Amino acid sequence: MKPQNAPFLLIALLFCIAVPSEAIAQIEEQEKEDRAEMINIDRDHDRVLKIHPLHYGEIFVSYEKVRAPNISNEFGLSYFYKLHMKGDGWSTNIKDVMGIGIRMSQRYYTSKKKRAPFGFFHGPMFSYRFIVFERNVFDLPDLPPSDPDYRFVGRLYQNALDLSYHLGYQFQLGQHFTTELSGGLGGRVKFAIARNGGDLIEQNIIGHVVHADEGAVFSVGPSPQLNFSIGYSF
Repeated sequence: MKPQNAPFLLIALLFCIAVPSEAIAQIEEQEKEDRAEMINIDRDHDRVLKIHPLHYGEIFVSYEKVRAPNISNEFGLSYFYKLHMKGDGWSTNIKDVMGIGIRMSQRYYTSKKKRAPFGFFHGPMFSYRFIVFERNVFDLPDLPPSDPDYRFVGRLYQNALDLSYHLGYQFQLGQHFTTELSGGLGGRVKFAIARNGGDLIEQNIIGHVVHADEGAVFSVGPSPQLNFSIGYSF
C-alpha cells in the first residue's frame, strides 16, 4: 500500500464506523419515543368491541383499537338481509338480500381531558359490500318460455364502494361500557349486474347512472350516514 493512500483509507474507515453508529442512535431514539407514546395509552380501555343496533337490514359489529395516544383504527363486519331499491316518487322498495360488508376507519381524538377512545373524534372511513338479491327481484310475471312476453333475467348482484368522512363522540358509561353517536358524509359507487337486466337495473337502482348496458349498470351518489353503537372497552 502506498503511504499517500493511508489518509483516504482512514477517512473511509471512520465514515463506515460513524454511519452505522448514527443510524443505531436514530433507531434507539425512535424506540424511546414509541415507548413514551405507549405509556400514554389507557391500557384498561384501548380496545372496544361494539354492536350497531340501528342499522336497518344489517347486522353490524366492529372492533376499535387505540394505536397511539390520540389515534385509533376500527374494523367492522356486516351481514345484510334487507336492502332498499328505488320505488315510486320518494318511496323505496325493500328487498330480501344476502350480503357481506367490511368497514375500515381511522379516528383522530381531540379531547384534552379524555384519552382515546373517548371524547370527540373525526376521520375517514372506507367500506365495501357485496349483495346477492332475491330471485325475480324485479317482480317479472311468471310466464312459460313459450309465451311471447316471456323474458329471462338473471339474478341481480351488486358491489358498492363507499368513502366518507365522519365526526362523532364516544362516551364512557360506567367502568367498561361505551356508547357512540357519529355522522358522516361521502360518496358511493355501485356496480350492479344481472343477465339481460340492464334496463331494469337502471330503473330500480338508487343513485345517478353513469353507464349502463344490457347486463350491468354503474351508478354514483352521496352516502350520508348516521351511526349509533353500544360497546365494551377492555
